[in-house]
Amino acid sequence: MHGKLLKLLIFQFGRRDGEECSRTTYNEQKGEGNMPNYNVFTNLNSPLTTVDIAASAAEIGANYRVTTGVVSVAPNAFLAIQLSNPTTSRYTARIGRIFGGALTNTSLFLLRNGTVAGGTTLQAVNTNFGYQNTAQLIPTFSTSLTNPVVGGVTFSSLIQTGGPLVDDELGKVIVPPNNRLIIDLLNLTNQTNTLAITVGWAELSPQSN
Repeated sequence: MHGKLLKLLIFQFGRRDGEECSRTTYNEQKGEGNMPNYNVFTNLNSPLTTVDIAASAAEIGANYRVTTGVVSVAPNAFLAIQLSNPTTSRYTARIGRIFGGALTNTSLFLLRNGTVAGGTTLQAVNTNFGYQNTAQLIPTFSTSLTNPVVGGVTFSSLIQTGGPLVDDELGKVIVPPNNRLIIDLLNLTNQTNTLAITVGWAELSPQSN
């Protein structure tokens, strides 16, 4: 994969200050310092498009997904998944989508850093089956009668009352090396509930801006 040149985006800008802007082509490759941010922002009055970060990363074998599978969780207990980007990682992770939920009511929390105690390691899957690249992030999960998350800062809370729970971050949550993202799912019922969490992310260049 490394060294493979890819045309990521070709688009036609509109007019700016009465002038015709030129057609722009981005040619980049995955590698340290070489991959741009995927979402394209300009000072144009009417930008035409942005790039789907998951689809673009999948084209070069840099998009991954992991799931806890379907898990039976005790009343008022927790299912937590941690994505740890180690200090040895060469890439920054951008979270694309978090989805899952339960048969009945749950509450989901997203936390920056912190630790999931007693986690079981999961195997991330490259969503481009033509590539053998493995994820730098280390995913683990845990179920517990008490909250398995220690420390960290909660920055999002969602409540599911029915149907699937979907959180499309589209690359706006960034996990550089030596950082962790935790998704903590709480069974809000007084009975055993069936829960699941699936997370998708892209691993890009080390910069986070």
